[in-house]
Amino acid sequence: MIPRTSLLATALAGAVIVGMVAASPATAEPAPDTASTPTTTVNGYRNVGYYGGWQAAGDAKATLKKLFVDQPTGENITQLNYSFGNIAGSQEALDAARDDGAQGLDDVDPYTCFISDVAAPAAGETEAAGSAADDFVRAYAADDAVLGVADAKKQKLAGNFNQLRELKKLYPELKVSISLGGWSWSKSFSKAVATPESRAKLATSCIDLYIKGNLPQIDGRGGDGAAAGIFDGFDIDWEWPGAPDWAQEVGNSVDPENDAANMLAFVKELRTQLDALSSKTGDDYELSAFLPASPTVITAGGWSAPELFQYLDYGNLQGYDLWGTWSATTGHQANIYGDPAQNWGLGLDTIVASYKDAGVDPAQLNLGVPAYGQGWKDAAAEPWTPATGIGQQSYDQLKARNLEIHHDYAANGHYNATWGYDAEAKEFWSFDDTFSVAEKTKWAIRQGLGGVDFWELSQDLDGNLSAASAAVMRAADSGPVAGDELTSCTQTPQATAQAWNAQTKYDTGDRVFFGGHVYEALWYAKGKAQEPGASHVGPWSTLTACGVDPATVQAWAADRVYQRGDKVTYKGVTYTAQWWTRNQKPGQQWGPWQS
Repeated sequence: MIPRTSLLATALAGAVIVGMVAASPATAEPAPDTASTPTTTVNGYRNVGYYGGWQAAGDAKATLKKLFVDQPTGENITQLNYSFGNIAGSQEALDAARDDGAQGLDDVDPYTCFISDVAAPAAGETEAAGSAADDFVRAYAADDAVLGVADAKKQKLAGNFNQLRELKKLYPELKVSISLGGWSWSKSFSKAVATPESRAKLATSCIDLYIKGNLPQIDGRGGDGAAAGIFDGFDIDWEWPGAPDWAQEVGNSVDPENDAANMLAFVKELRTQLDALSSKTGDDYELSAFLPASPTVITAGGWSAPELFQYLDYGNLQGYDLWGTWSATTGHQANIYGDPAQNWGLGLDTIVASYKDAGVDPAQLNLGVPAYGQGWKDAAAEPWTPATGIGQQSYDQLKARNLEIHHDYAANGHYNATWGYDAEAKEFWSFDDTFSVAEKTKWAIRQGLGGVDFWELSQDLDGNLSAASAAVMRAADSGPVAGDELTSCTQTPQATAQAWNAQTKYDTGDRVFFGGHVYEALWYAKGKAQEPGASHVGPWSTLTACGVDPATVQAWAADRVYQRGDKVTYKGVTYTAQWWTRNQKPGQQWGPWQS
């Protein structure tokens, strides 16, 4: 698969920018009365990161461990969108793949969510394509695993899904969604949502596969419930309903007359089924969408319809690829202010206005930020000059180069865009750095937006960009998103700690974080069998909840060693220890605790 792209150079030719917003598709049914989903925020803002599952096996070996353990990304990201999930195509396509020996398709119906081990033979031939190896089959070595635990041969869940499960043990507040579609895997969306019956079936299949975790069996992995508890919801990444051919991957099914209304109906159906499941499980499920920048694409898909946002918790705006290497001139791919003399006036300001002016609550919008750059060769050291496009490079690649960095300012005196120039190679690069991310985050906050989102985390392995946005959020006034604050375990008062890892040797007094708590070693500890919290007689004693001063009176923990005078809460009552105690519940007659 390849990163998303909107081909806006062709798409926006002749497009009318001012006032071009989508009309809300008609619907006879009233919207369900759904409450806002409790979520995780940084000071009332979302800091969302997309992660491409194929990146862990790529050249950079951008594993979740590299991103969230070796670097402090977990301290700054509130939502993680795992990319991508696919939707099956026709019966004929599925039968052909089965005849060729594909795994994962035995019980798959046309136009439902699925995972297979089939590699797409070419662009647009994706009706049976999947990424089972990356998702849940490939075994991780201990050195590459989030918790330092190697995947065993008979383990039912391996691959990235197991790494996500391990990651949530370190960061239980992290919300993880599966992103459906993307540029390469949106072929079957239109047909899958064409009727009420197909929409209901699609929603049910997606929930069964990702939320309930009922995986296909492939190479000894998977099975019913194997991936349960990993995903907290869905991100709809249909590129693009109802849009013209220039906005589509080759082979996509498109219904310009009905796609917008059908997408709205599907999102409503998915929201309804998720709410019904929530009433049974008590869990909260998030529903988001990747939102286009092109006015033509917005209109074609009904993306700015206020009713859509009655079912979505939020949307991630495409804030990049506004200009790119498909053009024979350099330019800004992610400028804040649209210039009528360039790029048909497109900028983040016109994109945000398209949604706000249509009646969408800006708090439900996140501003998209690229973690990569668009580049040109044979270029002058100026934007909007003739050059030859040479593709993209990641932020990591660009920051390692000897680029002259320029921050452009608009006519109003405010920051607008960032670009770099390699004088020796005569290359021009349009990209975002930590300075521009901070400025864009400030701008998004002034616009009343609910946060920012990044495509894509593996292109910023050190987490510098998401750290820059989080720093601005923490310094700002409290944001508009209701939710639980993302707490830091590494910065818990008086309790400096590192992520627990099964391979690390720990001595008495060492501190680690795991499962939302900081633990202190009572004696030597190492290995999976001595996982913190696993035993009340083991080497780990619960010291404090993450982000909470250890001196604060906290809930009683069975594994903690308490000394005379220590205080705890238990079933709403505060108790004081009368002598040394461990694993003795408060409230027992003749016990060590006095209320």
